Amino acid sequence: MTKSRMFQIFVSLAIVVFFVCGQQAVAQHHLQFKVVTGPEANVHQPKAPKEKAVLEQLSSGFGFLPPVDGGGNDEWPCFPNQNANGADCSQISTGGVVIGQPAFTQSLSACDANTGTSPNCGQFFSFYEDDTGDTTDDLVVSIVVKQGKNYILDTGAVDLGTNPFPAGSVVVIYDDTAFGTLAQTGPGNGFCAGSTETCVNPVAGKATATFTITVGTSTIKTTVNMFFE
Repeated sequence: MTKSRMFQIFVSLAIVVFFVCGQQAVAQHHLQFKVVTGPEANVHQPKAPKEKAVLEQLSSGFGFLPPVDGGGNDEWPCFPNQNANGADCSQISTGGVVIGQPAFTQSLSACDANTGTSPNCGQFFSFYEDDTGDTTDDLVVSIVVKQGKNYILDTGAVDLGTNPFPAGSVVVIYDDTAFGTLAQTGPGNGFCAGSTETCVNPVAGKATATFTITVGTSTIKTTVNMFFE
């Protein structure tokens, strides 16, 4: 089986969407990048002396897996009337966003990707504000999930190329995923594709996810705790 990544850019009004896909059997594990411009993005004033030009973490979690709409798009995250899935949440007012309900407790049987046809079971999401004003350096992201010393997901560092976001942009990064080996062995197996780690299948108990986002010299790391039962 071959693994590939695809990078596409779509622009619609104030929305820029990035897709970086790592095809892994039927699971189709992928990172998807979406940005909605912050309210001051186009008139952002020079930074005050005490305001740092950095990435600022807003919120993150692991939520319910979105259904797919008639156009083949995830129904969330959804910004009303923006992007390809904007009609899915057109009933809410501008300024709102729809995400899947987050939860700490997850189904082990649903999320254990121990076969080559295991489906995704949920969606990681991470919102941040990009105040760097850095459109020269690359945007690099990764998600690592461990149980103790064991890896059950590791995307490796995903380089999206030059960061396109002006200061004040609010960005949500999301990833539909499951966890484990996909019945593969050795480094870079299953949901460790893209890294040099070897994944094992998840077991009952706690897991810790680390979401890392870097632009230039600014890096934010956020953790999401989970419990499989």
